[in-house]
Amino acid sequence: MRKSPLILSIILLTLTLIMGCSSEVDDATKAAEIYKNVEYTVKASEDILSEDTVLARIEEMKTYYTEYFSEKAIASRITTIPLTIADKQKLSLKPENLKFTLSEQKKDIIELDYTVDLVLLDKDDKESKRVPLEGLLTLFNVDGKWLVQGDRFDTVALSKLIYD
Repeated sequence: MRKSPLILSIILLTLTLIMGCSSEVDDATKAAEIYKNVEYTVKASEDILSEDTVLARIEEMKTYYTEYFSEKAIASRITTIPLTIADKQKLSLKPENLKFTLSEQKKDIIELDYTVDLVLLDKDDKESKRVPLEGLLTLFNVDGKWLVQGDRFDTVALSKLIYD
């Protein structure tokens, strides 16, 4: 009979740890979903690559990045890839069927594999093209907020939209 409280305590501790990890993954997944929706929602316009539009886009996206990734994303122009696609295709963009699966979890770090359909829309918001994308998103917990530390996105598919 004395073992029952010990076993019960171990079970409760295990459940608490599992639920805590699940909550972290849920929170990181929500942050990732918001980020990807903002990243891939672009309204086509004549001045989409103007200095003002690009600077506004950079400021908007910085709120989702760690300090390290913010510098990298700006320097390598990751933040403007969706704008460039909209400009080259002369179409608006929106994400659909966004799905995340846990790839790896460590202390304050979560990696999520993702798939998404990038839908290109004409001026009447009718689907012109649908491009399936996949990638791996790395998020860090910074002061209780999940921020993007890395995004290994589908460079082949996105490059085709820019250069083909």
